[in-house]
Amino acid sequence: MIEYHRYQLGSQVGVLLKINIDMSEGYCDVHPWPEFGDDPLEKQLDLLKMGVLTPLTQNALEFAHIDAKARREGRSLFEGLSVPDSHFLIQALDQRSQNVVEQAVCEGFNTFKVKLGRNLSEELSLLQPLLDTPSAKWRLDFNGSLTPDKLKLMETFDLRIDAIEFCEDPSPQTLTSFPFPTAYDWIKMTPYDYRVVKPAVDPWKLIEDDKPIIFTTYLGHPVGQAADAFAAAKSGCQQICGLLSHRVYNKNCFSEELSWKGPKWQCPQGTGLGFDQQLRHLEWVKLL
Repeated sequence: MIEYHRYQLGSQVGVLLKINIDMSEGYCDVHPWPEFGDDPLEKQLDLLKMGVLTPLTQNALEFAHIDAKARREGRSLFEGLSVPDSHFLIQALDQRSQNVVEQAVCEGFNTFKVKLGRNLSEELSLLQPLLDTPSAKWRLDFNGSLTPDKLKLMETFDLRIDAIEFCEDPSPQTLTSFPFPTAYDWIKMTPYDYRVVKPAVDPWKLIEDDKPIIFTTYLGHPVGQAADAFAAAKSGCQQICGLLSHRVYNKNCFSEELSWKGPKWQCPQGTGLGFDQQLRHLEWVKLL
């Protein structure tokens, strides 16, 4: 039997799934991003009812099986594992960003990721002084929006190249003589210097790459976030990752279990992926 609980984080919607497996229950998160090619949530659920799996639901069910086994054995999935530290995620730059970065530095963050591409000229004006933050490294995520014209605009700014660790998913059209290191997430590109892996949709156990691998979340529910952190730890990742995405949303009873200060992962209490008490008090609807 599969049951689901619908949730909302900001403007984003998703579901937690509860699955009965071998006299135990396993939990997982399904949080699609249609703008990046995922089927919408309702279609994800309709397909699951028909026994058709998408990359998102297939990986979710795999995590539910791993979670159920650990819960049945009464142990946390994080026992004996070391979760890598995380960067600080900035969803959008604004006039408050300088203070936000200064506070994050005080908390111990030295790596920052910022999403760019909505209004690049304004964003680069805000970014330029942030690159002077002492000892800070910056990961610039363009989600495929850095066209050749925008790259030319970027080159007109006096940006501190040594402060930019990489540009994530710039655009395949801009890779010829690209002036910055690059990271490949969801836009296939060659060459690249870093590989970004999202366990929610990527076959993380099968990925072999000679480039540094960085695990990040799918910006979903803390249950899914815990699954991503487990995948990163299980893979033995040593890179600074992106596993603290709960901080871009308002607090809830799940995210309160996680770290709200500094780059280190804080394991949720409980068995499996954790959150035993919180999951027990949710309302569940039968899916199949």
